[in-house]
Amino acid sequence: MDLKKRFRGAILGLAIGDALGMPVEGLSEEEIRNKFGKIEDFIPSPDGFKAGEWTDDTEQMLILAKSIFETVYFNPENFAEKLKRAMYSGKLIKAGPTTRKAIYNLQRGIPWNKAGIIADTCGAAMRVAPIGSFYYSIPNLVEKYAYISSIVTHKGSAAIAGAVAISISLSCICRDFTDDEIIEEVVAKTQRYDDLVSDKISGNSASGFTMLSWDAVPAAFYFFRNTDSYEECVIKAVNSGGDTDSIAAMAGAMKGAEMGIQNIPSRWVENVKDSEYLLEVADGLYSLSSSLV
Repeated sequence: MDLKKRFRGAILGLAIGDALGMPVEGLSEEEIRNKFGKIEDFIPSPDGFKAGEWTDDTEQMLILAKSIFETVYFNPENFAEKLKRAMYSGKLIKAGPTTRKAIYNLQRGIPWNKAGIIADTCGAAMRVAPIGSFYYSIPNLVEKYAYISSIVTHKGSAAIAGAVAISISLSCICRDFTDDEIIEEVVAKTQRYDDLVSDKISGNSASGFTMLSWDAVPAAFYFFRNTDSYEECVIKAVNSGGDTDSIAAMAGAMKGAEMGIQNIPSRWVENVKDSEYLLEVADGLYSLSSSLV
């Protein structure tokens, strides 16, 4: 498959999953069914977000992508500064508790390598797609930069493992690995950081849908592995409840990269917030990555 289509699929796939899951974040599967029946398209949220809008998951992914554009070889100081500016400007209004605490530390002048919080939420994993796609051809850099990008905000072993897992999966997808090869590589890498995350990914387990990395990241892999299309993948992720926006974002990034942008429903590609800009970011990552290779 054309690699550019994979990059577009990863970036748009993440944002669309985020936007679909946004209105029902925190609800159980039963609550979603009782209130909405089945989420199959963009809808507004009770707290004022419009249909098709995404949350801090996509915002942080874009911040990471912009940092890569400026530095080419990932610079955590640049990334940390961009997180601070985004918080000041109100762009991270729905950021999770770990990210907020870490950015508060950065704002107080604590250096990037000491500001992160020892916590195992999935905030580092949900935003890491640009690292996995951009450096796809250099797996050691993918793992290294996923680790570094995580500890700016998230220092828990499961949080780091989640970021490594998602980024390595995208690297493997861009290198045309089979599903079994992807999981083998992901499990081998994540074992270095957290056994539970690694074991649940290996076991194809979706035993929890909370924001914790040992729940959210294996759940994202479960939906990625057990569906035949992008649409099926994100709809199942969103309607299963829990941390719906982050799980659908991570699953959507992987499935979008696997299937390519051409296999993501056009109604979502056209109506997700800032779709043209998202495509520009994906194309920019692709072009710059090609020159890096």
